[in-house]
Amino acid sequence: MPFNLRLSLRSRFVGALLIVATLISGGFYYAMDQFIDVLEEELVTQSLMREVNAFTDYHLQNPGIKPPERDGIRTYVYKAGEASTDLPTPMANWSNGKTDDFKWKGSEYQGIRHDIGDTRIYMSIDLVRVENLEVRLVGLAWIFIAGCLVAAAIVGAGLSLLVTRPVSRLARLVTDIDPMDRGIKVGGQFGDHEVGQIARAFDQYLEKIDQYVEREKAFTDDASHELRTPLSVIISATHLLQEDPQLSERSIERLARIRRAASQMQALIEALLFLAREDGGIANDNCALHEILHERADAFSDQLTDKALSINVDIRVPVTVQAPQAMVLCVVQNLISNAIQNTSKGRIDISLTEHEFVVQDTGTGIANNALDHIFERRYRGAQSRGLGLGLYIVHRICDRLGWQISASNADGAGARFVVKF
Repeated sequence: MPFNLRLSLRSRFVGALLIVATLISGGFYYAMDQFIDVLEEELVTQSLMREVNAFTDYHLQNPGIKPPERDGIRTYVYKAGEASTDLPTPMANWSNGKTDDFKWKGSEYQGIRHDIGDTRIYMSIDLVRVENLEVRLVGLAWIFIAGCLVAAAIVGAGLSLLVTRPVSRLARLVTDIDPMDRGIKVGGQFGDHEVGQIARAFDQYLEKIDQYVEREKAFTDDASHELRTPLSVIISATHLLQEDPQLSERSIERLARIRRAASQMQALIEALLFLAREDGGIANDNCALHEILHERADAFSDQLTDKALSINVDIRVPVTVQAPQAMVLCVVQNLISNAIQNTSKGRIDISLTEHEFVVQDTGTGIANNALDHIFERRYRGAQSRGLGLGLYIVHRICDRLGWQISASNADGAGARFVVKF
């Protein structure tokens, strides 16, 4: 699984400065290390060479004088074959001209051997002072590096705040935009810098959204008028025709089917328009849910003449809900219609309590792999004959009303839909 690290613009800005500061500090530390090496070479090796040359000249003029000891420098002089009792052990086997570092009695030295005829001159210099100087220089280097990183973090935070301030301001302006407002412009509040370009691009996007909303609103208004009117005419005409005593029973049944289909289409249009509106008019509408359940159950019972199927309604308590009647009708109608489509025989049980109503059938049930997708748009099960919109619309209406709908398989067989309000 790839590691996906998401950082804010401010974090990236500060991080970039810290990386640059780290690279600079690393270069400085490397330069300091090289400088210490050169300094050690100059202070110790060259100094030791000068000292041994000076002592050689002095010894040639004063061969019997004991070698002096000063500034951590020790000199040992022996004749060939003479025992070197006080000479540091690491230097005992050195050859002429050798220069090297060695440790002796807990301290570190640099030494050199220089022969003059049969006289052997050994000289060593204590490196304690040089090491102390190195420690101080390294300490100063680390202080500089730490200070550089802290300064980079502070400067980066300040600069990032300065850079991201207009971005944050643009984000606040966009967040505060009311979706109901039109003609909003934010680009004029920014200059010609990059954020201003983003703001003007967003203005162009808002303008396109406004145009899109106007087109959708015009379509909704036109659809509301153009579709409701003929449906009302169809429903009224079928109602009048059904009262004609000269019609046969078969003709009356056909008219009833036309009227039911028109009513269902009218409820669907009302539901779609309700979902398209912002407020939906929920606050002012109340409807008797128990009456709708009885009415829809009776209406669908007429369609079950060709099936060994019955609809049973159990109203335990009358319930009035605060919701548009067309929306409640659409929910109830789709759930009952779905149960009828998926049940060939048996019964459909509808029960109502104070806080929920249940539609349960004895049909084929819901496949386990479909339970998580059954309310998705255009989702169709293996045996579904619909378009995959009914339950999707039901779910959207329930969300809009603040209701909760769930689907499961009933004990034994069949599907069970529960709507809590």
